[in-house]
Amino acid sequence: MQIALLNCDKVDQQLAEKYGEYTDMFIHHLALQDATLEFEVFNVLNNELPKLNQFDGFLITGSRHNAYDQQPWILQLMAWIQQCEQLQRPLAGICFGHQIIARALGGKVEKSSKGWGLGVATNRLIKAPSWAKVDEPLSELKIYVSHQDQVTELPEQAELLASSEFCPNFMFQIDSNIFAIQGHPEFERGYSEALIDKRQMILSPTQFVLAKASLKYPVDASLVFSWILQLYQQATKR
Repeated sequence: MQIALLNCDKVDQQLAEKYGEYTDMFIHHLALQDATLEFEVFNVLNNELPKLNQFDGFLITGSRHNAYDQQPWILQLMAWIQQCEQLQRPLAGICFGHQIIARALGGKVEKSSKGWGLGVATNRLIKAPSWAKVDEPLSELKIYVSHQDQVTELPEQAELLASSEFCPNFMFQIDSNIFAIQGHPEFERGYSEALIDKRQMILSPTQFVLAKASLKYPVDASLVFSWILQLYQQATKR
């Protein structure tokens, strides 16, 4: 399968030297799911967008940019998402990707009054995606997070999959072709800890301690990537 990665940011140089770029992280985790996958990276900030008929699946990365801004590249990405939905192409969105999908399809994104979400977030898993093969039912989903913005209103056609008091619209699907999650399944523990340390000066002592303490929990990254792969696989069978 050919997968298009829509890259919306760059990792800080010092961290990139150790952990790679965002697209490197996604390629690593998706290749663990299926070593035969082939990838092409598109730099969305440079107005690079993939053609919808040339790939088997698409993924929009996170970004330090705000999904509610009016920058030309953001508006172009929204128009691309709308076309992707109209053609029922399989699309996954991570953090900023989750937010821009929601905005493009009629939802709302805002800076949260609850502040930064950092470390490991625990969410109530309402249900797995409709295309997912579930071996054992789960009630919780633990994923690394790093965000201030949130989806505050879902698109009308979206189905909520996971939620918490801190982030009510944490994960959703639209029909059987769109999957979006606020968390970062691509992060490693060390990278998440580095982000917390980087932001220590803008966090309260309590926020900092709780974020660091949350890193002791194992995360469900492999499960989320299995859902993303299954999203692409079931689309190729249509």
